Amino acid sequence: MGKKFLKLLLLVGAVYLGMKYIFPIVLPFFIALILARLLYPLARKTEKFCKGNRAFSRSLVYILFLLALGLICAGLLYLCYRMGSGCVRHFNFIVEKVQVFSGECCRKVEEISGLAADDVGEKVGDMVKGMSNGAVEISKEAGACILSFLAKALVTLVAAFLILHEYEYVFRLFQKTWAGQKAFEILRNMKSAFGAYLKAQIIIMGIITFICVAGMFLTGTNYALAVGIFIGIFDALPFLGTGTILVPWTFMDLLMGRYLAGAGHFLIYLLCTCVRQFLEPRLVGKTLGVPPLFVLMSLYIGIQVYGGAGVLLGPISALLIYEIWLINREKEGA
Repeated sequence: MGKKFLKLLLLVGAVYLGMKYIFPIVLPFFIALILARLLYPLARKTEKFCKGNRAFSRSLVYILFLLALGLICAGLLYLCYRMGSGCVRHFNFIVEKVQVFSGECCRKVEEISGLAADDVGEKVGDMVKGMSNGAVEISKEAGACILSFLAKALVTLVAAFLILHEYEYVFRLFQKTWAGQKAFEILRNMKSAFGAYLKAQIIIMGIITFICVAGMFLTGTNYALAVGIFIGIFDALPFLGTGTILVPWTFMDLLMGRYLAGAGHFLIYLLCTCVRQFLEPRLVGKTLGVPPLFVLMSLYIGIQVYGGAGVLLGPISALLIYEIWLINREKEGA
């Protein structure tokens, strides 16, 4: 019993170190392998159509993939450009509205706390100045992250192209070794499990989006449909959640004296939080075939260990530990 427990501890430690330090390094090549696997069936069909010209057919498929990816990126960049240009065109109007809003907030704080509005405005100005100075450092870090992301994306695209051209060789190379065979077996099992997990997350996101849209309509929010959908999608992001938007919104409503709207926005936040906490372990556990308590533990431990990314990495790590443990038991039984 003690030996098995020691093996389990070593396995958990190995998976943790691998996911924490090795996985980010090999992630571009892992994504490249997935891309090559997705493009391979189309490449084979194109190869038959081109009468066996493998290099030409696979290059053609990959070029079409890059064109499709480029069009999607161009569309997103154009959308960001339109939003940014709209902000620039209405910059003076936005600044004026912000000044009016901040003035009203300062007067409300004066009424509630007894502090002079001018003193509150001065303190807020100092805070904004400090935040703007911090924003410069954040922008530098963001620039470095963007450059790192672009470099990894380039490595991923080049690696996917090379793997696609040598797909059969890479596959045979894995199949020749016991470790490669077990790796493919683990990946197949995790593929179905991750698909079930993703399906559960989409269902939860749909329910929360519906709650947000309905809540925005009931509170009389302008552009209720668009705002509700945005908050619902925001909730699905690992590092964020509905509270990132709705809690500050509630605070602003209370400062502006819109108590009913503030209560409505806070109730939406509470309802979305309760729905996610209630549904996530049950839906994910049902689709994966494991008890909801285990799913909740994997999510909680994952967030504690990996941070916001633990929403994904926690369940993946748990599945990986489970699959390796099963393979080890089969090997010992053999």
